[in-house]
Amino acid sequence: MQDEKKKLKIVVGMATCKGRERHVKKACDSLKHQVDVIHVYDNEKEAVNLTDNGKFFFLQYYTDPIYYFSCDDDIFYPPTYIQDTIKLIDEYESIITYHGRILLGTGRNYYKGHMTFRCLGKVNEHAVIDVPGTGVTAFRTDFFNPTEIWSDSRQKMTDLLCGLESAKQGVQIVCAKHEVGYFRDLNAPISTSIYHEQVKNCDVQNNIADEIYKIKYFTDNN
Repeated sequence: MQDEKKKLKIVVGMATCKGRERHVKKACDSLKHQVDVIHVYDNEKEAVNLTDNGKFFFLQYYTDPIYYFSCDDDIFYPPTYIQDTIKLIDEYESIITYHGRILLGTGRNYYKGHMTFRCLGKVNEHAVIDVPGTGVTAFRTDFFNPTEIWSDSRQKMTDLLCGLESAKQGVQIVCAKHEVGYFRDLNAPISTSIYHEQVKNCDVQNNIADEIYKIKYFTDNN
């Protein structure tokens, strides 16, 4: 069984935008020797601007099971990132991420009202979480395949859409332990950062987080 898993194609999906041309090249350079295919959805060149949802655009073209890595264009990935993550995917049979949130309830501010695990910081132990950071997330498509995220009209909140889909499908998300420096920030212009654009106006994000929480916890309690 393990030999069969190792034969699965390893695919990266990434989205980028104007102002990040140098950064996306460096991000791809850090991954290209570790994977079979890197797809980049360039929102500047495509007919439709999907923002960060473009990371999942390429899932629709794969019918056989693959390892799918959703990556960001402003992160330099470690040389063992893919093999480290595949090992965890196979061990836990879960979505694996290195960034995300445990939701602490409803009616909270998504960015400030929940427990956060950061890819650029240290995570001491593996933790089951509710919302993954989709710049450092991977899964096998034979147990999780969120093919509709790319076309969702709610943009610039792909992490939450992925968390919502995992809640609906009942697929566990594990945030993996790692040290500071495992990932390197490529310091893309702050003007192109979704976080800094959305953090002060996150009503839609709050609502999706509430929906995830209700699916995962209200159902269990009732």
